[in-house]
Amino acid sequence: MSAVEELLKERTQIKNDLLDGKTPKRVLVAPAFSWEFACQLAGINLMEAHYNFAESTEKAVEKVCQTFPVDTSPTRSLRYANVYQHLGAKNWVMGSKGVIQHPEVATMEVEEYDEFIESPYKTIIEKFLPRACSGLNKDPITNGLNLATAYGAYKNMNMVQTGIVQKISAKYGFVPGFMNHQMISAPFDFLADQLRGFTQTNMDTRRIPDKVKAAVDAITPMMIKMATPAVMRPGLRGFIPLHLGPYLNQKIFEELYWPSLEKVITELDKIGVALSLFVEHDWTRFCSFLQRLPKSTIMYMEAGDPQVFADTVGKDHIIGGFYDPTISLARSKEECIDEMKRLLDIVMKSGKYYLTFDRSVMDVKSIDVSKIQAVLEWVMLNAKY
Repeated sequence: MSAVEELLKERTQIKNDLLDGKTPKRVLVAPAFSWEFACQLAGINLMEAHYNFAESTEKAVEKVCQTFPVDTSPTRSLRYANVYQHLGAKNWVMGSKGVIQHPEVATMEVEEYDEFIESPYKTIIEKFLPRACSGLNKDPITNGLNLATAYGAYKNMNMVQTGIVQKISAKYGFVPGFMNHQMISAPFDFLADQLRGFTQTNMDTRRIPDKVKAAVDAITPMMIKMATPAVMRPGLRGFIPLHLGPYLNQKIFEELYWPSLEKVITELDKIGVALSLFVEHDWTRFCSFLQRLPKSTIMYMEAGDPQVFADTVGKDHIIGGFYDPTISLARSKEECIDEMKRLLDIVMKSGKYYLTFDRSVMDVKSIDVSKIQAVLEWVMLNAKY
């Protein structure tokens, strides 16, 4: 058996033990480095990388894998610039440095709640998409051509990227990460992100909470349908990045945000689709809610009290996160490792922790690469259960 095959065997056992509720040999190391970071690390101009996607992605992913000791392939692009440009999208746009950004947009007027609640699919297709995408606000033939072109570009780029990740994973003996299926949204977040905008949604929760609840309830089956595969296969795991929960007061969270999110996750779990959640910002006060989710749910945290999460959510669920790699800019290598030791002393006790950062690393200037290398190397060698 080759060295790579030995690595793959060990990593597969660690991951499977973690998923099966057994105590693994050591902490699984699965940090995320964004595609943009990877291109910067490899010295690739980000603006050019979008239009030379295959070559740039292979070079960038390879560079990250050569630089950091990890167990899973750490880089994947979730947003393809030319897809949004074919659509003329206003909700996802390229910034001046080549980063795909999500500006606040409002494609739905407050007077349109009733129409949307009555027929959400029809209203999105006929009204909201043309407002969000200038390429879909033409005559029917042009709209169809633009949509087909964008979808073709998406399928092609996704296939290319998947092939590159699989090729490099085989080379380094990586196991798949915790996302291999559809990315969806919490229904409330979808309303705020794509339809009403953050500002208007915040006002709506106070002026017309009943309309907001009905709209969120109308979105819920859409999210379930989006993540329901045409053909079921074992081990499907989707992804939900959670946005607005921590910014809401307790009443609004309990009545308007949480019920629909819990329903989406629970219903998908019933049909065999598990979810990984990015728990954005600080959800410490909502730990009791997260604890109720199906045990198949994996969560990684951006912020919060690790001890509280370990004592609640971490009892029955796999958790990750809490470690901020940007501290490497201000602290010594030893201090960065000590910070990791303090975190692991808290979260490893349940045997259900895996190492990922508190968020994906987006900018090469946001970390000291050599210090983060040292932290990950230390975990690989010392974080044994």
